[in-house]
Amino acid sequence: MVPPIHRALAPRFQAVLASAWISKRVAAKYVQGYIEQIKEQGQAQGEREAIAFAPPIQVQVLDIGEGPYEALDAVNGGEDSLFHARNKQNLIYGVSDGVGGWNESGIDPSLFSRSLTAYSAAAAEQSFLLHDSDEADPKDIMRRAFAAMRRDEIPAYGSATELILSLSMASGRLRTAQLGDSTYAVLDARQKARYVSTEQQHRFNMPFQLTIPPAEDAPPSPAGEDKAQFFRPRTIEAGEQEPDDFADLAAVGFDTPGDAQENSHMLLHNEVVVAATDGLFDNVRVDEIEKLSERFMLAIQKIQHADSSQSKSATSDLFGGLAYSIAAQAVANYIQGDLRSPFAERAKLAGYSFTGGKPDDVTVMLAWIKDAKSPLKPKL
Repeated sequence: MVPPIHRALAPRFQAVLASAWISKRVAAKYVQGYIEQIKEQGQAQGEREAIAFAPPIQVQVLDIGEGPYEALDAVNGGEDSLFHARNKQNLIYGVSDGVGGWNESGIDPSLFSRSLTAYSAAAAEQSFLLHDSDEADPKDIMRRAFAAMRRDEIPAYGSATELILSLSMASGRLRTAQLGDSTYAVLDARQKARYVSTEQQHRFNMPFQLTIPPAEDAPPSPAGEDKAQFFRPRTIEAGEQEPDDFADLAAVGFDTPGDAQENSHMLLHNEVVVAATDGLFDNVRVDEIEKLSERFMLAIQKIQHADSSQSKSATSDLFGGLAYSIAAQAVANYIQGDLRSPFAERAKLAGYSFTGGKPDDVTVMLAWIKDAKSPLKPKL
């Protein structure tokens, strides 16, 4: 007997994911050298060429839906980290920013943020989805990741913000869970922002955050950015017998995954989602991001219309260049002492006197959604 043929719905969309990150420490070292070069050039005789501002930003570009894929669970971005993972027809990704105030207590916040993204990547991959077209739930991923960190009792103490996004390539729906001041913007096909999320703050410069307070006898964290240390999960349970409700944390005023803001957006062909830690949005206005994105996406469209054999690699390079340029703009802005930065404007509204940019780690993730070319495929 011939088995019935079921038609499995192939993804309607594909995505290109470009990530860029640089720590405040690495950026400061580069800026110092750059200023010295400028001074030396000013003292030199003869013609002088402009010195390009090119901080050593790390960039990764992945074409999701074409070719091999390997998940990433953490990066050495100073106190920032990021992750991305796949589960059926979902791309799940996000950023986390360790709260720097813990340094004063001898606790390295990067250990917490990197461990949080590692646990989030595992929770995303292990989320139970019955059908290929089922959508992953970013708030549930945040909850299970943080619960597993507590259950494993890892010595990663401190706090971190987190933003998790889940993009369904079956429907084009973007679902988000945001806890704190890592935010995102949705740019339409003309690269104009049609949605910008707002920071989640208790008060000025005090974002919502996930916290594991240190035990009384906990030793100080091994400090130092060069130690890219973090913990990966021993177990992530899809359905705990007794789910962690974080009641002990809530009872003493700590934030929990239940406090995360949820949202969803239906995305269309050629739209771009910009997700980042506050190192970007504290220093770069949305209209600056729009202009950069418009310039790079127009160049990408010209290459695509040429339909050359190298267009695929060229478009990936350009999209990675967009992620790099957005992160570089943040660094260029925050070293300007007289800049009216978004952070300075929010400080003024809160009654504080602040001018210039805010030096910080910068982590940016761009997702470019495209119509898929593959048709419906029969599945035996």
